[in-house]
Amino acid sequence: MESALHSPAIQTLIIVLVSAISDALWRWPKAYHPLTLIRYLSETMAGRVCPKNREPASQHLISGTLGALLLIVPFAALLANLISLAEYPWFFEALIVLTLLDFGHDRTYYKHVIRAVAGRKKMLARDRAAQFMARDTDRLTDIGIAKACIEALLLRFYYLYCGVLFWFVLVGPIAALCYRLLILISWQWHPKRPGFSLFAKPARVAARLMAIPAFVFGFLTIAFVTNPLRATRGFVTSSAGDLTSRLLAAFGAAMGFQLGGPAIYHGVTYRHQRVGGKREVRFSDMTYSYRAILRAMMLFISVCTLLLLSIWRLG
Repeated sequence: MESALHSPAIQTLIIVLVSAISDALWRWPKAYHPLTLIRYLSETMAGRVCPKNREPASQHLISGTLGALLLIVPFAALLANLISLAEYPWFFEALIVLTLLDFGHDRTYYKHVIRAVAGRKKMLARDRAAQFMARDTDRLTDIGIAKACIEALLLRFYYLYCGVLFWFVLVGPIAALCYRLLILISWQWHPKRPGFSLFAKPARVAARLMAIPAFVFGFLTIAFVTNPLRATRGFVTSSAGDLTSRLLAAFGAAMGFQLGGPAIYHGVTYRHQRVGGKREVRFSDMTYSYRAILRAMMLFISVCTLLLLSIWRLG
């Protein structure tokens, strides 16, 4: 038993399970969460280094690249040195993963929206929805709120849950940290913010590239817990070309409702394609979608567990 606890695979498995259970049962207060500090620093840096619109495109790209590196590299280097010098590195690795795996806040906001919509409190529902999405919510209808929340929760499952755990299991906590900070910066410097389309591009492209493997595993879990055939058909036959729209199309096709469509960011309407099923989203679909994502989370953790146990047995 003692030798098993010293195995890197078993230690990684314990950290994954403890982090997943903590994410399910405990909420780190936003005001004291370490990632809140990074959000503040990224916003402050953007205000200082983001070029004006009249500056050349190369200046925007260089500033965005250097700004992201200055936010990520010092934290990554500091924590890597701390882990290498620690007598019990697994303790700090667990603390890092527990910090990065903050998907529970989004699920809480989502449930608040469900209760507000059920109570016909549209203003409250819009306010709660704005807590975990970048789009404008002040003009959303009940159907629009439900659709936007389903999309946001699904994509955050891919990015925040699958992505963090994938990079931690595959490479380690520092890789998961770099990935999570890239995601945070790319969302904080949202490309649809006025003047941020080029400035945010380096962080956005790097985050998307690192998220692709997690998208693959996340899509497989979502398809398995919903309807594999319809999800695969929706992904392959989607008229939208980008990966995000195809993931929405797969989930919508599997669940039988339509996702996508127009979205408003900072007062500007963007005409995205409608993908997925044929019918409009209903209020009950919010609950069904939430349950499907919970099943996908449990399946993802189960796959990680089986993989790490297999590595331990083979080692």
